[in-house]
Amino acid sequence: MKKILAVLTAVSISAVLFAQRDYAANVEIVRDSFGVPHIFGKTDADVCYGLGWATCEDDFETLQWALLAGKHMMGRWKGVEGAKIDYAVQLLRIRQLVDERYEIDLSPKVRENIEAHAAAVNKYASLHPEEVKVKKAFPAGPKDIVSGYVLSYCLLSGVTGPLQDIVDGKINPVSWESAGKGSNTFAVNSKFTKDGNTYLDINSHQPLEGPLSWYEAHLVSEEGLNILGGTFHGGVTIFHGVNQFLGWAHTVNLADFIDVYQLQPDPKKKGYYLVDGESIKLEKGNAKLYVNVSKKGKFILPVKKKIWNSIYGPTLVTRQGMFSMRLAAATNCKTLEQYFQMNKAKSFTEWRNALDIGGAAMMTFAYADKYDTIYALSNSLSPKRAPGYDWLKVVPGNTRKTLWTEYHPVADLPQVLNPACGYVFNTNNSAFQVTSMKENLDPKKYDATMGYALDETNRSRRFYEMISKYDKMDWNDFLELKYDNKYPDKVSMPFRDLDINDITDLSEKDYPDIADAIRSLKSWNKRSDVADTNCALFIKSFYSLYNALGDKEMERKCREDKKFKFDIYAQYIRTAKNELLTSFGTINPPLGKVQIIERGGKEVGVSGCPDQWRAAYGNPYGNGKIKLWGGESYICLVKFTKDGPDISTVSPFGASNKSGAKHSMDQMDMYANMKTKKMPLDKDYWYKHAEAIYHPK
Repeated sequence: MKKILAVLTAVSISAVLFAQRDYAANVEIVRDSFGVPHIFGKTDADVCYGLGWATCEDDFETLQWALLAGKHMMGRWKGVEGAKIDYAVQLLRIRQLVDERYEIDLSPKVRENIEAHAAAVNKYASLHPEEVKVKKAFPAGPKDIVSGYVLSYCLLSGVTGPLQDIVDGKINPVSWESAGKGSNTFAVNSKFTKDGNTYLDINSHQPLEGPLSWYEAHLVSEEGLNILGGTFHGGVTIFHGVNQFLGWAHTVNLADFIDVYQLQPDPKKKGYYLVDGESIKLEKGNAKLYVNVSKKGKFILPVKKKIWNSIYGPTLVTRQGMFSMRLAAATNCKTLEQYFQMNKAKSFTEWRNALDIGGAAMMTFAYADKYDTIYALSNSLSPKRAPGYDWLKVVPGNTRKTLWTEYHPVADLPQVLNPACGYVFNTNNSAFQVTSMKENLDPKKYDATMGYALDETNRSRRFYEMISKYDKMDWNDFLELKYDNKYPDKVSMPFRDLDINDITDLSEKDYPDIADAIRSLKSWNKRSDVADTNCALFIKSFYSLYNALGDKEMERKCREDKKFKFDIYAQYIRTAKNELLTSFGTINPPLGKVQIIERGGKEVGVSGCPDQWRAAYGNPYGNGKIKLWGGESYICLVKFTKDGPDISTVSPFGASNKSGAKHSMDQMDMYANMKTKKMPLDKDYWYKHAEAIYHPK
């Protein structure tokens, strides 16, 4: 009883203190000519309130994705597909984790920042009820926001891969494809720049729209916060960007983030499993799902689905047996603590110390600063796993030898600091290949159970081709490399084990009906300029081929039987030829007529290909066109000079995602033409060049 009273008293005091501060009065939102919010407040919490408010103004719908997922209410909005997310959240026990660790993992200062952000979202929802997707989702609490963060890292870690494999009865090693399509980053310091400055390319490859798209913001407080960059809608911090002293970028890395265990049933006790001879009862529960089964959301179907848990973690009981999953991303809720410290770091030491918090379960970090420091780390909350097991496959769940509880410190992970060559990079390639060939890391010196992949990408091969041209580079050289749109000499099928160059080995004589298309592909220079008249044929062929080769058996046959492989290639080149002739009257239309970004009826032709530095991923869009859904998204280019960082950015569409908004499409042409806008960190500059200045409500 005393404990309950103590909790109630603490909650009451917190509520009173929280209510006393008028965050809205202490923050101003300054919108620039592109509508980007520059948020100025007295305290960090004021700024977090302003960020929450500005995000709601620009895209309240997308913000609700993370919020509803964290509250496992997606089924009420998105029906069956949303209910799958709700099931995963409950299976992974995300909310229980946050309830248990909220005050342990997050400092009072950071908790206030989250609470201020939640207050802004709730205020906006109360004033705009017509935009609320699920009424029961509001008011939202700070733990709902933190739950969304935990879920995001679970998804980025690839949890859907093994989860689906278990359900489908296909227990295989973790699928690297589930991690995403990739990102680019590179940094160079005075050892490699002609002007002695340090350059940083922040360029993740994310969806252009939706819950994993970027939102640009500039956050400034009188407590030392001054950072510009990208966050997700509903984010409380900048995820990657630049402050007065330093900046960093993310790329998805490839390591073993999830372990799958097969439990040994106790033959004498139903519902029990054996661990080192001890019989343990499998915990049972029900995921409570509410599924929207009507278009207007007026009929919500309640559904109960069983969930289980073992000492190893979330468990599924199937015909094949009982399987548990264990992932580091679901063991703490420190992400916001870590990123707030990174946002406010003034030196490499402060920034690097923030990584030791362990709130980021994965990601390659590429770093640069005004002090000429560059750094690359393949980050992983990597368990200290027992040797002697193949951790990329299912491991036995009948011994505590496989039950890891500790993690490697960051010092154990693959990383490079200030290499002699003067550059670091990553393109979702191997953690051991992030700088010059002479200075790259030796995988044998690292714990093999970390599961780091050794893959190259087309972008990593192309990087080495390009960087070899320079003894030192200037800013224009840096931009040339960043916007490069050519495949390397050796081109592999992205995420498939085939060489794209094989297409050019087809014989016109063997396939006379597509002889003209084969000649076109052979003459292609592997560039994806909007004016190129061969690239559209390649891309059309590529997408069909890529999907077909997702079938592992077909991929195996292609590797083993050259004639079979060429027949498959010819089949999809033929399809591409016919589609182009039907839609454009030629097999050689300019790429910019075929590959586009589109919003509100406006279409703009864009360059780029899958797994090029100028990355572009699309889907069929009607009339033979391809509409990009992902690839180069938010771009932030930084030059650290003696006068401070010189920052240029661009987004694919605009600051707002609301239909008809003034700034929903005004960056499309810049994005397509590889142009950027200047984004200084100076507060006075933005007040002088403001389009609007106001307090949130």
